[in-house]
Amino acid sequence: MVVKALQPEIFGRRCVLLEYFIAIDGGGTKTETLLFDEAGHILCRDVTTGCNALDIGSEAAKDLLLQAIGRVRRCVPGKVSAVFGGIAGNCHCGHALYKALRTQLDVEKLEIWDDTYSVISSVLGHQDGCGLVAGTGSSLFVRAEGKPCIHIGGWGYLIDTGGSGFDLGCEAVYMALRAIDGRGEKTVLNELLHRTLHKPVEESIVEIYAGGRPFIASLAYTVFEGRRMGDAVCEKIFAHGINHLAEMVSTAAKYYEDQFTVVLGGGLFSANPEYVEALRAVAPPQAKLLTTDMPVVYGAAIEALRMAGRTAALSFKQTFFEDYMICRQCPDKPAGKGTSH
Repeated sequence: MVVKALQPEIFGRRCVLLEYFIAIDGGGTKTETLLFDEAGHILCRDVTTGCNALDIGSEAAKDLLLQAIGRVRRCVPGKVSAVFGGIAGNCHCGHALYKALRTQLDVEKLEIWDDTYSVISSVLGHQDGCGLVAGTGSSLFVRAEGKPCIHIGGWGYLIDTGGSGFDLGCEAVYMALRAIDGRGEKTVLNELLHRTLHKPVEESIVEIYAGGRPFIASLAYTVFEGRRMGDAVCEKIFAHGINHLAEMVSTAAKYYEDQFTVVLGGGLFSANPEYVEALRAVAPPQAKLLTTDMPVVYGAAIEALRMAGRTAALSFKQTFFEDYMICRQCPDKPAGKGTSH
């Protein structure tokens, strides 16, 4: 857990403001919670483990979110006008998280959506569009004003998580093991995984299972590194992932008569530009794929402002980004109980 408030001298000057907002980006690996003001100043940042209810259950997800919100709220006096949470897996839980949090949080306004909602808002504000996430998991949402969000793909890691970090990480381990037992072709994945696991992959099964979905997703980097080295197996895994993501974008095209925007979010896109370009090459021509240099939680912040009837000033984005970079100086290594900056 990482909890960090900004430098005391800056923080003290900002406490004269009486209105605060909370934005949450909850994924399968990490949950990030920010307390900020309407000028874009981030007063406190909390990082803890993932809160996808499909992984940890609705009750545990609720408790984790309550604790994270509680930690950042203690940083300042005054009321919190709005809390917006973009939480992975929320679409599968009905309104369970919202109902649980609504009864226990003393805030004026609260909304809980899927994390892909925040991806869209990080670039488009509250305009219509699509959001495609490729992080620990994967999913696509189509958002249109006044209509329910349309959910495409992303039916949980046991069923449908194609093109995600977990998917690529699983395939990397699987293909390495196939090379070991003679079923598959030789691949550089064995060497790359050995380097990460500090021992041969076939001797690391207990550790891999113990690490679970987030740990397996962290092994996806071996596919990209192996592909850059010209490994044919890694190329096949990469292409398979792109095909899954392209299928979701092509399905979204059915809801539009003309050009539409797809905002790409998640660690695989931000860390691997070639993943973006490969998807752009096979996506329907009417799909305009956009990326952003802002964190997904920025989209949740924009939504929190909207809920309170506020519009972000022109300087909001720059201020938010500068403060976020200050907060990020403390390493993100989520552990069980959470940390605040």
